[in-house]
Amino acid sequence: MSRGHTVLTGALGGLGTAMTKALCAAGHQLIATDRRREDYAPWLETLPAEIRGQISFYPLDVTKEEAVNEFAATLAARGIHVAHLINNAGIQGAAKPWEMDSKTWHRVMNVNITGTFFMTRAFSEAMVNKGYGRIVNVASLYAYHPGSGQGPYAAAKAAITGYTRSSALDLAKYGVTVNDIAPGVIWHDRLEGVIQGTELQDLMKTIPAGRAGKPDEIAATAVFLTSEGASYITGQTIHVNGGLYLPG
Repeated sequence: MSRGHTVLTGALGGLGTAMTKALCAAGHQLIATDRRREDYAPWLETLPAEIRGQISFYPLDVTKEEAVNEFAATLAARGIHVAHLINNAGIQGAAKPWEMDSKTWHRVMNVNITGTFFMTRAFSEAMVNKGYGRIVNVASLYAYHPGSGQGPYAAAKAAITGYTRSSALDLAKYGVTVNDIAPGVIWHDRLEGVIQGTELQDLMKTIPAGRAGKPDEIAATAVFLTSEGASYITGQTIHVNGGLYLPG
């Protein structure tokens, strides 16, 4: 990848790890960011040895405006151009509407949509000046078919889809594409701890493909959207959910 570096937020999570592996395998020079500085070294050890040299790490909380701006300024001062930005950082917070506390609401909104805004604002101008860029946001099927008690998460992910389309419209003439991925049920360790037995079987029956997705499948979509082959795709939501979006 000769266009520049790739920044990935939320790199140390399940999807982030899968994206890291796939992006590096595709030749990206990756700047992995996550707020969990202490987890970086053990996380790096879990990755294939041959890709570790392509990865640098920057501790970052995407909800902190000054921290995001400082991060962008630091990279620019070092002569590092960010050509690809993947806004993957995200959290959930569940409760019924009358039970949802404001702290949870604001935290979910800040990480998912405000963080996406801060990062896009920080790096899009340099992409415009270069006449090239790829921005990939991570939305969710819940933006369209939310689960019970997922008000802030559904709202934040729906906001991401709207922000994606608006940003794509503003940036298209400068050679910068903006798209989002809407994962459905993606199997990972955290999901395994909360969905088991008959509940899992019932869930699988609702998915036309008959199975949960894999983090690698989301990662492969992210790699494609950052590629030259996706240069004429912008403002789109790519549904990676085994057809679960269709029945509704």
